[in-house]
Amino acid sequence: MNTLDQLTPLYAAVLIGVALTWLWQLAQSARRSLWPRLGWLMPLGLGALLAAPVFDVPALFGAGAGFALIAAYWPVLRLRSAPGRRGTGLAWLGLGLALLLVMLAVQFQSVGGLLLAASAVLYGLAVLLSAALYPRRSPTPLASRPVQPFLRRWQGAQLPAVADLELTLDVDAARLLNTSGQTLHLAGWSPASGNAWLRTRSADGQPLATLNAGETAYLTPWSPMAGGPGEGVRVWYAREGEDATYLFRADWANSWVPGGAEELGERILN
Repeated sequence: MNTLDQLTPLYAAVLIGVALTWLWQLAQSARRSLWPRLGWLMPLGLGALLAAPVFDVPALFGAGAGFALIAAYWPVLRLRSAPGRRGTGLAWLGLGLALLLVMLAVQFQSVGGLLLAASAVLYGLAVLLSAALYPRRSPTPLASRPVQPFLRRWQGAQLPAVADLELTLDVDAARLLNTSGQTLHLAGWSPASGNAWLRTRSADGQPLATLNAGETAYLTPWSPMAGGPGEGVRVWYAREGEDATYLFRADWANSWVPGGAEELGERILN
């Protein structure tokens, strides 16, 4: 493994610093229930950057730098569900296998195998770190929750500083995605053009009162195209562990109404 001598201490220290910085960024995302879809590019990129001077292949340096930059600045974050025991166990198993590959590569004096194993160890650490730092929330005592969600309608709801829900319009329904990173307790909803108290529902049409992070609820039966020029929705809900009532509101100018209809205001989201 004499070819590893071509790695200068400064070059290796820079790559280790990049890896630690990426793990720190991933830890911050994990605390917000987020996971980078393109995160696997960082271990691959650092492995290519290590291999470039070892095998004297300059093209690997360019490819590795590109992969590392994408993983660091365009990771494509997505909400992830809470990891169960199986997911955590698989993360530990993956890290253990990666460490076993490192030992085998050292035993058989394989430089290429060692670089691949190091990349696998870094990715295994990332998966395990994301699972370990996923926010754990203890169930809220029943005594702290109102017995009847309908009472939230009259409690004086407040608008959140940052929207906890994301609205998507379909032809015959609207979809609400929980982007808050925590569990929301949905109390009811109403079209902006009426005074109703309707139940949110799951994809199969069943009443849905609890919406976990990353899950979707449906506002149906209702068509966003059936209203007048000014249309919108109102959703009342509570955050996990809080007794305050929040109101999600979305208003927009309906572009499906017949021509000549009077415009009623601008689109407002929360």
